[in-house]
Amino acid sequence: MDISLLVPPLAGAVIGWVTNYVAIKMLFRPHKPVHIFAWKLQGVIPKRRKEIARSMAKAIEKDLFSTEDLSEALAGIDWKKEIHETVSEAVEHRFNESKWTKFPVVGLVSDSIKNRLKLRLATEITTHLDRKKGAIASKVRGHIDIHGMIVSKIDRLDLMRFEKLLTEFIARELKHLEWLGGVMGLVIGIFQSAFFYFIR
Repeated sequence: MDISLLVPPLAGAVIGWVTNYVAIKMLFRPHKPVHIFAWKLQGVIPKRRKEIARSMAKAIEKDLFSTEDLSEALAGIDWKKEIHETVSEAVEHRFNESKWTKFPVVGLVSDSIKNRLKLRLATEITTHLDRKKGAIASKVRGHIDIHGMIVSKIDRLDLMRFEKLLTEFIARELKHLEWLGGVMGLVIGIFQSAFFYFIR
C-alpha cells in the first residue's frame, strides 16, 4: 500500500478540526478590537454583545418568563395561610410582652381578646388583599420591566463571564462541530486519495 495515500485523509482531518476549532474560538476572541493594518479584528459575539443581550432578553420574555406571567402568578397566590400565621405570631409576641399576663384573671381575658384579634386582623387583611390583587398585578405589569432587567444584567457581565454563560448551554454542540470538521476533512481526504489511486 502506498503510504502517500494516507496523507490527504489525515491532513484533511487535522485541517478540518483545526479550522472549526479556530472558527468557534473566533466567535468570542479577541474580546477587544485588535487593529492589524487596515483591519479591525474582534470576536463576533463581543462585537455584537448588546444586540445579542437584547435578542436573548426578548426571547426569554416572549417564550419563557414575562411580566404578564409574574403578575398572573402574584394574582393567583393564596395569602390566607401566610397572613394567619404572620398575624398570629405578631399578636402572640405583643401579648406575651405584656406585664398583665402575670395575673391569672387578666391572662384569661387577654387570651380571649388575643384570639378574637387574630381572627379579625387576619380576615380583614385577607379580604383587603383579595380586593387589591388585580391592582397589584397591574402595578407589576406597569413597573417591572423583565426585558430591561435581563438586558441590564447581561450588560454588566464581564466578557469572560458572558462567554462562559453562552458556551455552558451549547458546550457539547460546539465540541461536536469541532469533531465534525475533522470527520468532513477525513472524508474529503479519502475521496482525494481514491481519486489519485484510480487515475494512476
